[in-house]
Amino acid sequence: MAETEEGHTTRKEGAIAYMARNSIATNLLMLVLLGGGIFTMFQIQKEVFPEFQLDFVDVSVAYPGASPEEVEQGILQPVEEAVRGVQGIKEIVSEASEGSGFVSIELVAGAERMKAFQDIDQAINRIQTFPDDIERPIVSLQSRQRDVIQLGLYGKADIWTLRKLAERLRNILLSDPMITQVELGNVPDYETHIEISGRTLQKYNLTLGQVADIIGQSSSDVPAGNVQTESGEILLRMKERKQWAEEFEDITILTSESGAKVSLKDMATITDGFEETGFHGQFNQENYVELRIFRIGNQSPLEIADAVERIIKDFRLPPGINYRTDSNRAADYRERLSLLTENGILAIIIVLIILTLFLEYRLAFWVMMGMTVSFIGGMILLPLIGISVNMISMFGFLVVLGIVVDDAIVVGENVHEYRQKGLSPIQAAIEGTKDVSLPVVFSIMTTIIAFVPLLFMPGETGKFWQPLPAVVIVILTVSLLEALFILPSHLGHLKKESTKHRYILKLEGWQRSFAKGFDHFIERRYRPFLDRCMEHRYITLSIALALLMVVGGYGLSGHMGLIMMPEVAADEIEAGVRLPVGTTPDQAAKVAHAISDATQRMFDEHDLYEVAEGIKTNVRGQNFIDVEIVMLPPDQRDMTAAEMIALWRDNIGDIPGVDQITFEAERGPGGAQQAISIDLSHSDIDVLEKASTAFVERMDAFSNTRDVTDNYNKGKMQYDFKLLPLGRNLGLTSDEVGRQVRNAFFGALAMRQLRGMNELEVRVKLPLEERKNIKNLENFLIRTPNGIEVPLMEVVKVEEREAFTSINRRNGRRVVNVGMDVEPANAVNRVIASVQETTLPQLRADFPGITWSFEGSQADMRESTGTLKAGFMFAMLLIYTLLAIAFGSYIQPLIVMTAIPFGIVGAVIGHILLGYDLSLVSLMGVIALSGVVVNDSLIMIDYANKRRKEGDPIYKAIHEAGLRRFRPIILTTMTTFGGLAPIILETSSQAFYLIPMAISLGFGIVFATAIILVIVPCLYLSLEDIRLLIQKGRTVKQVDVSSNPVPNNSTNGGTSGIGSSHGS
Repeated sequence: MAETEEGHTTRKEGAIAYMARNSIATNLLMLVLLGGGIFTMFQIQKEVFPEFQLDFVDVSVAYPGASPEEVEQGILQPVEEAVRGVQGIKEIVSEASEGSGFVSIELVAGAERMKAFQDIDQAINRIQTFPDDIERPIVSLQSRQRDVIQLGLYGKADIWTLRKLAERLRNILLSDPMITQVELGNVPDYETHIEISGRTLQKYNLTLGQVADIIGQSSSDVPAGNVQTESGEILLRMKERKQWAEEFEDITILTSESGAKVSLKDMATITDGFEETGFHGQFNQENYVELRIFRIGNQSPLEIADAVERIIKDFRLPPGINYRTDSNRAADYRERLSLLTENGILAIIIVLIILTLFLEYRLAFWVMMGMTVSFIGGMILLPLIGISVNMISMFGFLVVLGIVVDDAIVVGENVHEYRQKGLSPIQAAIEGTKDVSLPVVFSIMTTIIAFVPLLFMPGETGKFWQPLPAVVIVILTVSLLEALFILPSHLGHLKKESTKHRYILKLEGWQRSFAKGFDHFIERRYRPFLDRCMEHRYITLSIALALLMVVGGYGLSGHMGLIMMPEVAADEIEAGVRLPVGTTPDQAAKVAHAISDATQRMFDEHDLYEVAEGIKTNVRGQNFIDVEIVMLPPDQRDMTAAEMIALWRDNIGDIPGVDQITFEAERGPGGAQQAISIDLSHSDIDVLEKASTAFVERMDAFSNTRDVTDNYNKGKMQYDFKLLPLGRNLGLTSDEVGRQVRNAFFGALAMRQLRGMNELEVRVKLPLEERKNIKNLENFLIRTPNGIEVPLMEVVKVEEREAFTSINRRNGRRVVNVGMDVEPANAVNRVIASVQETTLPQLRADFPGITWSFEGSQADMRESTGTLKAGFMFAMLLIYTLLAIAFGSYIQPLIVMTAIPFGIVGAVIGHILLGYDLSLVSLMGVIALSGVVVNDSLIMIDYANKRRKEGDPIYKAIHEAGLRRFRPIILTTMTTFGGLAPIILETSSQAFYLIPMAISLGFGIVFATAIILVIVPCLYLSLEDIRLLIQKGRTVKQVDVSSNPVPNNSTNGGTSGIGSSHGS
C-alpha cells in the first residue's frame, strides 16, 4: 500500500489524492461496503458457539455378551493393527467394555480428514479375523454437533407411557420444516420378551435356540415374484410380519401327526417392553425422558427455538406429566447477543464521548463513521472465510472496537493540523493523509501480525477461538482502507459553516475549555516531569526495570497459577458414584434410589428450591450412577456451586454399596474435565495394577488434590468353561455348549426389525428368576445332537477368576488412567511440578519399566501454550523486521518494542486487581496486546526522527516528540480501553470466557502507555548516549527546552493541533 502513496512522482497524483478529490468514487465505495455488509448480516449463519469438525475418527463395534478381554483380543487389537499403516494418524486410544469396543483415532492437525477417514474405513473393512457374533463396525468422523434445545418429560407415569408420549412429540416436531433432527435420550431400547421356563423346554424337548429360529422363520414378509395373467400382472407376497406381542402368540412351534399343535402362547410368556436395565432416568424422583433437538443446515438457533416453543404450547400433556427445558442454547445465544450488543453500544458511546472531548465535533463524527464502515464492511468478508456470527466472533468485534478508530484518529488529527496552517480543505486532506500514511500502515500491520498466531492454535481450543483473530484481522484491514481512501475525501469536502447553531457554539465552548485544561496539564505537569526523568534517565530506567522484575517474578512464581479456561458458574453439579465391580442392575437401582432420597432430604431440610431446580438421576453402564443437581441461573441464586458441593458432601452420608463419589461442577465448552489426568502403562498387567494403586494412594496424600480416581476395573467374577472329553464323546462342540449357555442366560435373538421409527429386538430366554439363581447354572441341562440331556457340570470343567469390566489402551499398550481435581484451580502447575519431580520417579524406582504421559486438559494446555509461545516469538520477529524497515535502523525498533514487556506487566496487574487467574485466554490477550502496544511508541519515535531531519538537536527532538505526541497517544489509549471497559466490568456468567482477554488488552495498554510516555524518551537518549560515546566520546548535550511553549492554535473550535506531521 505504501508504494501507491509514495511512488507517484511521475504520475500526476496517487491513489490517496485521486480518492480525496473524487467524492463520487468515495461515496460509492462507502455505500458498497455498507450495503453489502447489511445484506450479509441477514444471510450469514448464526450459531451459539462456532461449529467445527474435530480431527478424530471413531470406530465402534458391538459384540453382544462378550467380556472386555474378548473384545480386546477380537476387536481392538485387529483394528489398531489395521489402521497403524494409515498416513496422518497422531494417536490411537481404545477402550474395551462389556459387549462393545470403541477406538478413537486422533489425526495430525492439518491432515486431509476425509482421506484419512476413507483409508481407516477401508483398512477396517479388510479385516478378516473379527469374531462371528460382532455387529458391523461403525466408522465415523467426530464433529461438534450442538443440540439447540433439550426438553425433558417427567411425571407420575411409567417409562412406556413417557416414551410413547415423547415419540408422539418427536413426530410432531419433525413435521415442522425448521426442525430436521430430534433424538430421544435417556430411554431404554424396545424389546419383545419371550420367556420359556426350563421345565417347559424339557417337556417339549426343545432348546431356546430352536424356538428362536422358528419365530424368526415364521414372522417375515417374503416377496414371491409375480404372475402374468390375461387380465394383467399380479404381485405375490408372503405376509407374516409380526410387530406386537399378541401377534407372536399364534406362531405354531410343534405339530403332531394327529394334527394337534402347540403354539407359542401355550409354552411362553410374551410381553412388549424394554431391555432389562433395572433403573430408568429420573427427575425429582419421577421417571424422565429427554428429547434433543439439533441444528443441522442453516437455520439459526433462534428460529428452531421459536418453532419448538410454539409446538410445545399446543402439545396437550396428560394430567400429572410435565415438561422442562433442560438446556436451551438459543436462550444462551439471545442473552449473549444482547450482552455483546449492550456492551458494544456502551463502548461506542464511551469512544464517541472521548473523541468529542478531543476533536472537532465534525471530525469526531467522521472518525466514528469510519468505525461503522469498517464493522459493517468487514461483514462481507466473513462468510467468504467461513466465519459465522457466534459468541466468539462477536467478541472479536468488541476487542477491535477501540483499536479500529486509532488510524482514523491519527489521519484526522493530522489533516486538522494542516487546516490550521491555512491550506485549503482538500489540499490539507491530501497532504495530511500522505504525511502519516506510512506510520498508519505500519501500525495496523503490527496489530494484524500480533493476532495471526491465534489463528493457528492447535486442537479443540484453537478451533473454538479461531473466529476471534479472523474477525479482528478482517476489520482492521477494512479500517485501513477506510482511513486512507474514504476519510480524506469527507474531511476535504467539509464546508466552512457561516452561521452556527447555538448548541454547536456551546459544544465548541466546552471543547475550548477542555483543550485549555489539557494543554495546561501538559505544560505544568507532564513537561517538568519529563524534563526531570530525561535528566536522570538512568535512574528512571532502573526504576522501570525493577518494577518489571517484581511484577514479572510474581506472575511467573507459583502464586499466579495458569489454568486452561476461566472458571464459569456451573449450571449443573454432578456427583459421580462408582459402584463395586460386579454390581447387578437391581443393586445399582437400589443405590440410585438411596442417593436420590438423601439428596431430596437435603433439599427439603435446607430449602434448596431457592437455588436449584431439581435432581436428575441416571445409571450409566453397570457400575456408575450419575446424580445431578440442576442449578438456577447464577443471578437467581445466592449460593455458589462450590458451596453447594460442600453442603452435598456433608449431607450425602454413608451409602452402602458405594466405592467412591466424586463431585464436580459442569461448565464451559469443554464440559467437566479433571484438572490432571495421567496415563500409566506397563507391559505386565499385574505390575500396572500395583503401580496404579500405589500412585493413587500417593496422590491422595497431597493436600490440594480432590477426588483421585483410576479406571482400573478388575474384580468381577468370571467362570471359564473347558469342554471335557466326555462332552466330546457325546458329540458336543465347545461352540454348541457356549451357545446353549448364552441363549439361556443372555437370550437367543429371534429377530431384529423396525417398528415405526424404532429398532426392536425379539429375544427368547429363561424367566428372570431362573437367570438370577446360580443353582440354575449348576443344574443347567445341555442337549446333545441326538436329543439326550446332560447336566452342564458333567461335560465342562469350570475355572473361577477375576475379570476386567473395562480395558483401556493407548497406542497399542494397556494403560490405567489416574485422574484428579485440584483446589484451588490455579495450583495445578505446582501439583504437576511436584508429581514430575518426586512422585513419578519414585514410582519408576518401585516398579521398573513403568511409563507415563499427561493427558486430558493438561496435554491440550501444554500443546496450546507451546504453540502460542512459538507464535509469539515469530510475531515479535516480524514486528521487529517491519519496524526496522520503517525506521531504517536496527536499534530504534527495540525502543519501540520495550512497550511490550510493560504491557504484559499491566495485564498481570489487571488480573491481580480484579482477582482473576491467568488462563489460556489471558495469554491470547497478551499476544494480541503486543501488536497494539507498539503503535504509541512508534508514533513518538517517528516524530522525533522527523524533527532531527529538520535540524533540531537530539535532546530537543525527543523532548518535543513526547510533548507533541502526548495527545494522540492518550486519545488512542483511552478509546481502546473505553471500548473494552464494559466487558471487563460485566458480571453475567455469559461473559466469563471473554473477560480475561479483555483484561489483558485493556490494562496492558493503559499501563504500557503510562510508562511509554516517560521511558521511550529516556531510552532514546540512552541509546544516543552510547552511540556518541563510541563515536565522539561524549553524551547527549542537554538543551534548554523550557523556553518554547506548546503552540496552542485554538482557532477552529478550540482544538489545538498536535505535532506537525509524522512521516518517517
